[in-house]
Amino acid sequence: MRLGIRGRLFLVSVALILAVASTSAVYLEFELRRWFEGRLEDELLAHATASLPAVESTADVGDFDRLADRLGAATDARITLIAADGRVLGDSAVAHADLPGLDDHGDRPEVIAALARGRGLSRRASTTLGTDMLYVAVPFTHPTRAGVLRAATPLAAADGTVSRMRFLVMVGSALGLIVATIMSLFASDLLSRRLRALLDRARAMADGHAVPELPGKGDEIAGLDRSLRRLDDALEDVVGTLARERDRSEAVLEGMEEAVVAVDGHKQVTLVNRAALALLDTEASPIGRPFTEVVQNARIRAALDRALAGEPRTLQIDMTRAGETRHLLVRVTPQRAGEGGVVVLHDVTRLRRLETMRRDFVANVSHELRTPVSVIRLNAETLRDGAMHDPKNGPRFVEALLRNAERLSDLISDLLDISRIESGQYPVHTETVRLGALAARVVASVYQLAHERGTGLEVHIDDALEARADPKALDQVLVNLVQNAVKYSPPGSHVEVRAEAIDGPDPRVRLEVRDDGPGIPAEHRARIFERFYRVDAGRSKHMGGTGLGLSIVKHLVSNMGGAVGVGENTPKGAVFWVELPGLEGQGLEAQRLEGQRPAS
Repeated sequence: MRLGIRGRLFLVSVALILAVASTSAVYLEFELRRWFEGRLEDELLAHATASLPAVESTADVGDFDRLADRLGAATDARITLIAADGRVLGDSAVAHADLPGLDDHGDRPEVIAALARGRGLSRRASTTLGTDMLYVAVPFTHPTRAGVLRAATPLAAADGTVSRMRFLVMVGSALGLIVATIMSLFASDLLSRRLRALLDRARAMADGHAVPELPGKGDEIAGLDRSLRRLDDALEDVVGTLARERDRSEAVLEGMEEAVVAVDGHKQVTLVNRAALALLDTEASPIGRPFTEVVQNARIRAALDRALAGEPRTLQIDMTRAGETRHLLVRVTPQRAGEGGVVVLHDVTRLRRLETMRRDFVANVSHELRTPVSVIRLNAETLRDGAMHDPKNGPRFVEALLRNAERLSDLISDLLDISRIESGQYPVHTETVRLGALAARVVASVYQLAHERGTGLEVHIDDALEARADPKALDQVLVNLVQNAVKYSPPGSHVEVRAEAIDGPDPRVRLEVRDDGPGIPAEHRARIFERFYRVDAGRSKHMGGTGLGLSIVKHLVSNMGGAVGVGENTPKGAVFWVELPGLEGQGLEAQRLEGQRPAS
């Protein structure tokens, strides 16, 4: 059975009262007995001293026994007259006839002390009476015989008095204990009520409830209540600070592009952020699971083991998921406080790809510039050495100079365009554009080239079909696609420009440039829009292409919020398509153009 604080206080109070009462009773009994026996000693000594004149004035020693009887009756004590040799001459407690049978009293302690020091005192059991006695002895001088007068009284009287006093003390202690118990019960109840009130306040503070101040300004409990209130305010500030730090840390973790995984000393996952869930390709939270189940890479596991031993590690790994290889920079560090470690995975795939593209771009630009510059230099040196006066070969060298200068100019122009587009210096202002009219203008601008190659141009776009685009940028996109289709299609082929509306929650317009040329092999379609990438490098250079046109197309369409791609035409050829934001309510009928619009 568990006692509450009230019961404990009551029991402690009763125990203290009992301990004090018992100690007081024992001490009082001891002092009372000592005081009473001291009084008896003084009385016996007074009786013995007062009886000496009567003993010393007695003429006949044979009258000592009668004198002892008279003195014993007068003093209410046992009077014994003992000769110096130890023989009993008279005893008020022993008949005269029995005196000769008494033992020699010369060895009694009180007798020896009286003869030696003039006074003797002893507490012992009487061999004659068989009870505890108090003895006081003084020496006397008689004309015929010297001896010792001894007065004695039984200690039973003292024991009775002490027992009665003990009873009175016990009764008084019991009454005091009852009164003290009642007062202790009242005091413990009062104190327990205030303590319970303080406990209720502490619980309310722990639950976050506002409570009034406890009444009572001067006692310790009120002081404790004020201390609790200050502690509650301090804890509230600390908790608020910790909550803000936690929210800030969570916001930072969730906003990081790096994947973060924290583990404890047993390699159990304790924290992951959103980037880690995406990188590890898992929807369910891995918190609480072993790290070895979440990350399968052996090198990362080994690095974590080293980090848990206190050694941070940095490594680069390649992770393949769903057929896609990602390059990761991994940093594994031990936690500063407590056991565990933190694994940070930074996806550097895009950086690696950009570095590769940069290297390829520098190499391709150098290669592309080297060829026309070399041709220009060679032809210029040939002309300088006298070919310019050769009526037959001179014009041919000048024509080569002009052709390569134009190619160099086109290359530089395309490089400037793509640089402006990527750096955001090519402003794109989208508006509603009628695709039919724009396609007609593009076909008209390419008509001369198509006519020279015998290529037919057809436009199948409804005049009412509209899209959200930048007219200038879209014009450049279509010019690039149509020119490429005409250049790379064999003579006598034809090129079609089509457009259709795609209904749905996100309306789109799809523009297509179809040709019946050699087409784009499937293995080249994923990279066809990269800078300087060519399916047939020799033919592209012969056609005068820079290798940047499709890359410019891709960037322009992306800036307009669209998408670009390439597919296979039926029965042969390629289809380059562009999807742009459309307008709602154009319907399926606006997707098709009945009839054909001949090129002008």
